[in-house]
Amino acid sequence: MNYVITVLFCLLSLVVSAQGISEEILQQNRNMEAAYNSGAVTSIADYYTKKATIVGPRTEVKGKDAIIAYWKGLEGKHVNWKLENLSITEYGNVVVQQGVSHLTHMYQGKAHTSVVRFTLVWVQEDGQWKINVDHYSPKKS
Repeated sequence: MNYVITVLFCLLSLVVSAQGISEEILQQNRNMEAAYNSGAVTSIADYYTKKATIVGPRTEVKGKDAIIAYWKGLEGKHVNWKLENLSITEYGNVVVQQGVSHLTHMYQGKAHTSVVRFTLVWVQEDGQWKINVDHYSPKKS
């Protein structure tokens, strides 16, 4: 009986830990959205590790300076950003998040919304969950 209780307690601890990590990741998403929506687009780079990589169909950006430049490209063009979470899975010290990004920005004088699927690999750096790999691809309608 004690063995069963111990196992259940351990499993419950894992679930609570995973929920806590998921909440932290989702809060990071909200913080990134708020930074974009307020026009502080280059501060989004703070949510990436020092050696992070962004990979997309025609994009490969490596390192903090390149990621700052990537987000700076949207400076003054921001309209709205919403991250839709589909899943968050913890693998020890690594968390994988999948979702859909709805990023609206000004392009040739008109608001354009880019809808992409994303996979983010989160790791701990300086005591916070940060993105180490950001991979995205266009979402097919």
